[in-house]
Order: sequence, then structure tokens, then C-alpha cells
Amino acid sequence: MTRRWLPDPWLVGWSFGTDVVLKHGDVDPVLGAILLSPPLRHGTDADLAAWAAGGRPVVALVPEFDDYLVPDEARRRFSVLAQAQVRAIDGAKHLWVGERFVKIVLDSVVGIISPDRSPLPGEWSGPMDRWSDV
Repeated sequence: MTRRWLPDPWLVGWSFGTDVVLKHGDVDPVLGAILLSPPLRHGTDADLAAWAAGGRPVVALVPEFDDYLVPDEARRRFSVLAQAQVRAIDGAKHLWVGERFVKIVLDSVVGIISPDRSPLPGEWSGPMDRWSDV
């Protein structure tokens, strides 16, 4: 039996899920958190301070045109969490609509969790057994 590659345990949350991660995810064996479009509507400064004390990395991908929290405000709110990285994504909106933004998110997540596997390939040269009618 071949062992499959399994990443170290990171939490990834999107929108409301980022507040859930911040409130409940700072536990072992979690190594860190990746937050997509964090609204910080329920996540408090106390939640951020708990992550700061634990030292686990937090990376927030914040769309330029987010409906709830734009990059400048995100930088201010996350400033209590010294190890937080706030990455503003130019042109993106809260829902990450469009192939360009989906690729940015997926490449970012893989780049954080397993940098040697990033960026993800953009083409497939192997066999095509399905969807041959497209």
C-alpha cells in the first residue's frame, strides 16, 4: 500500500467560517489558519489575542472589493495578531468569482501549506478518460 501525501493540519475558513476558525481553531494539532474573505463580524480582539499568544500563523486573503472587510480595515483589525499576514487581492470580491481569483486562492492555500507543490499546474497533459465530448 502506498502512503498518500497528507499535509500538516491547517484550518481553512471562508467568510463566516473564518470567524468559526478564529473562535475555536487555536488548538492542537492545528498548525495555522488560512482565512478567505474574513468579515470579522463575530471574531473579537480577544479571539485574535488568543491566536497571538499561541503563536500559530494566520494568513488572511482579503479581496479588494470585499462586502464586509476591505484590506486597509483588515490590516487594522488584525494588527493585534503580530504573526498575521493580510494579503490584499486586487480586483477580487467576497465570493472569489472567476477563474483568475479561484486560481489565486488555490495557489495561495497550497503555497502556504506545501510551498514545494505551488503553484498548481495550469495544464494537464495526461490521459483524458472523461469529458471527451467537450
